[in-house]
Amino acid sequence: MTPRAKEAFSAFLKVFWVFLFLVAVILALGWFVLDGSTTRPRAVRSRLTIVVETPEGERSGSSVTQETISFPGGLTRAQGWGLTQQLVGEAVAVDLGQHGILFSTFERQSILSRMGGDAYNAGLTPFPPEKFRGEHAAKASINEQYAAYLDNLNRSRPKSELQLKDVPALVRFGSLNDPTSVTLVNPLDLATSFGPGVTFKGATVEITEDPITHGIEARLPWLRSSKVAEYLFPNPNHQPPPDARVVRHLSYDDFRRLPQ
Repeated sequence: MTPRAKEAFSAFLKVFWVFLFLVAVILALGWFVLDGSTTRPRAVRSRLTIVVETPEGERSGSSVTQETISFPGGLTRAQGWGLTQQLVGEAVAVDLGQHGILFSTFERQSILSRMGGDAYNAGLTPFPPEKFRGEHAAKASINEQYAAYLDNLNRSRPKSELQLKDVPALVRFGSLNDPTSVTLVNPLDLATSFGPGVTFKGATVEITEDPITHGIEARLPWLRSSKVAEYLFPNPNHQPPPDARVVRHLSYDDFRRLPQ
């Protein structure tokens, strides 16, 4: 190789390494700005089962939802996003035969008129961190400790009975084709909504590896009309509702959560 060729090759190498360095800096900066997390996301699947007694015998329904928990870092965390959670799945439908169909929602009745979205399956009942702590390093961060807890839930797959106060808001539809025919159902008095002899027997939540449940759109066909969180009672002009029923706060997302 001639001296001039060596000099040109050396100059090329310098430019090449500078280029690689700049690419690495840009990627590192982008990772820090957009995420910066050192803890990988965790996914937890849980099954909610609702049991009802009818004159014809016991009926039950269940659904499996998945919550994905991410642990942002960098500027994302600095902006206040300590955790991000995404729920995918659908509410429970309990077919009561000639009496109708009972539906759960992703809302707690106690907060239905104020805020919502907290009544996903695994969020309905506490699996105490003290009991399912999981293994982690002595100096583990809060995120790492929480990730270890979620890992332990997935390993041990606990099951818990729901207290009545933790049962999500229950509803029925006068017509399955009409979302505005929805009415709240009192779990202590299912007979008023479904007829004599129909009583709420109980509900459980368990961590599972079963597939996410699909199929509620076959029962509530109007869910197919939109992939966003439409309200069951449309209000395009944003006028005050003609009545104060809390069911007016229900949206499609209270029965089905799609991947974002």
